[in-house]
Amino acid sequence: MTVAPLSTRSRALAVGIGVGAGTLAGLFGVGGGFLIVPALTALLGMGQRRANGTSLAAVIPISAAAAVGYAFDGYVDLFVVALLVLGGVIGAEIGTRLLERLPIHAIQYCFAGLLVVAALRLVFGPVSNDPMHLGLATDVGLFALGVLTGILSGLLGVGGGFVMVPGMVLLASLPNPLAKGTSLAAIVPTAAFATWRNLRNDNADVRLGLLVGCVGGACSLVSARAFVGIDPRLSNVLLGILLVVLAATMARRASKPEMSSRNMVAEAHVDYV
Repeated sequence: MTVAPLSTRSRALAVGIGVGAGTLAGLFGVGGGFLIVPALTALLGMGQRRANGTSLAAVIPISAAAAVGYAFDGYVDLFVVALLVLGGVIGAEIGTRLLERLPIHAIQYCFAGLLVVAALRLVFGPVSNDPMHLGLATDVGLFALGVLTGILSGLLGVGGGFVMVPGMVLLASLPNPLAKGTSLAAIVPTAAFATWRNLRNDNADVRLGLLVGCVGGACSLVSARAFVGIDPRLSNVLLGILLVVLAATMARRASKPEMSSRNMVAEAHVDYV
């Protein structure tokens, strides 16, 4: 089958999405999927499932570049990364299977609800600068956090950083910058596995994902270096506000049948105009 080239408008929008997602990734320690997914559906008319898979393909280079930015200052804990990735691979398998079975409305409402929960947790949760408190219970908790993140990654097309960052602060008392860098490093293999699963199910546009991801990766590295020292409380409040706005947008789209109908038609198209 001949694959049509991306339109000029699609490429321009993809670049803009990459800039926004990459900047937020470096600032907040997230993969950027929470911005990429609604942007792909709202601006490019892409179907929800395909937007989820395409987002994950973009999240890989974005998270990898931002993780390097935090690693320069030693803000990546490889042991915690290993626990999160181990759980994340298992969760990603579950999430990608659920993606094929759940209705689009359920996915959209689930995504919106998750964003609200994450926003509340970020704004009203504690900001820790204490040393880590590791033990068997903490290790199990971090593994479980990885499983949850993997499920969200495969199901919703997000890296899961907005879950991992506050989770690590609570479970292991990681300082905010260390939680961000560790989150970004853990997102990469989990998102890569989920992307592989989505490609097998034809739930991703690799070209568009790579375009968004390459642009976003360059921006996330610069952003990570620029914002590594930002006040943790300010960072959390800003992200919380953004998540609420995105949740409202996603819930509005899910509540309108005509939007979902257009998204379902868009699943079959390669050239997003």
